[in-house]
Amino acid sequence: MTTSKPLEQQTKLILVGATGKLGRSISSYNQVTYGVCSEDNPLLGEVMEGIQEPLISSLSEVSLKIANIPLVIDASYPENFENVYDFCFQNNIPLVLASTGHSEKQLQKLEKLSKKVPVLKAPNLSEGVAFFKTSILDPLINGIFNRVNLPWSNENMYSNENSRDLNIKIIETHHEKKKDAPSGTALDLKDYISKKGLSRHFDLDIEIKSIRDKKSVGKHEVIFKHKNEEFSVMHNALSRDIFGESIGLATDIKDKSPGIYSMVDLLKEMEGYDF
Repeated sequence: MTTSKPLEQQTKLILVGATGKLGRSISSYNQVTYGVCSEDNPLLGEVMEGIQEPLISSLSEVSLKIANIPLVIDASYPENFENVYDFCFQNNIPLVLASTGHSEKQLQKLEKLSKKVPVLKAPNLSEGVAFFKTSILDPLINGIFNRVNLPWSNENMYSNENSRDLNIKIIETHHEKKKDAPSGTALDLKDYISKKGLSRHFDLDIEIKSIRDKKSVGKHEVIFKHKNEEFSVMHNALSRDIFGESIGLATDIKDKSPGIYSMVDLLKEMEGYDF
């Protein structure tokens, strides 16, 4: 029979951006020790459901005696990144970066932090998106690669005329209040596909189209066009609950060696995983 760890041995979640939509999804499905919000938030000092301590406005207010096995989850905005970085760097605390839209300078700092502690870079916390990449996108990418089946040139580029007929597009749709466009997930998908080799070998620029509406949580469609045919696959988040439900997998980051990891990395390492 599986037994839960005693409270003092459990990971203590420190949630930055606790009152936002993503933050509320996380605290709805997980026990959070500290929630951090802005100084002018009317809920400051209140106890929210799913969060043990009253809401605070600064990570400096966190007691590491209470949060004795800490893990920071940043579900806020890039404007908070420096505060998150300083707290994690100074206290050697692992980080789940679930916010998006960071600058190159901030991403360089993230690299520096990852030399000291494990970092989960998760523009999308959903296990389903990780599954979408490994079990749906990967086979399709391999199939497209084999279908085109172009000869390898001395310049490490596929130079056959057919390569000019291959195009890749990502269409992402989110609610109209989302600040960044393209979405972090769309950029992550573009990077994921690029690293698989298609865009590099075929000298492609993957196009991203952003759509904003009144109700979409997050929809991402990847379209491969070759000559007169299109092949498309899609992940559509029907509820923000999927992000909070996936924190159990995300917290595995605390047991890793220093470095930057993805949800795909954690999913692949989970033993006996059955989606």
